[in-house]
Amino acid sequence: MAKQSETFCKDRIERNGFRNNFGADKMGNEQRKNIRFLAQDNVIVALQNKYTKVGKVQDISMGGLAFEHIDDEKPNSETSRRDILLWVNGFRLSKVPGRIVYDIPLPPPNEYQGFFFHLITRRCGVEFETLSEDQASQLDFFLENYTKGKIP
Repeated sequence: MAKQSETFCKDRIERNGFRNNFGADKMGNEQRKNIRFLAQDNVIVALQNKYTKVGKVQDISMGGLAFEHIDDEKPNSETSRRDILLWVNGFRLSKVPGRIVYDIPLPPPNEYQGFFFHLITRRCGVEFETLSEDQASQLDFFLENYTKGKIP
């Protein structure tokens, strides 16, 4: 199922003209500036502005993160700018400035098949904007202590 989701995301992003969520342009050239890390399973993120999106972090770097969330069908606010709140266990990093780069639908997971209502899962990519020295230090600590390793 994971491979199917990757293919679905890649195809959808490329059709819509966005940079794909694997950091490559349409020609497959890597565009990322920062090393990505696979997040531990219990890392949660909230994007706050007029509406809040909450989800499970998939991967993270010094430059941004990607997470999956259930679409709440609330209208997007006028701006993609958000304050990011990241937490796991006792660690919390808050008020990180960022902007949404993409927010695309994913195929429904198998465990949603039996539901009598329709849930839409989405993958959202967020780019961090200017971090304070303290935020950068906290993010570095997070990468060292709450990730499973580098993503090739």
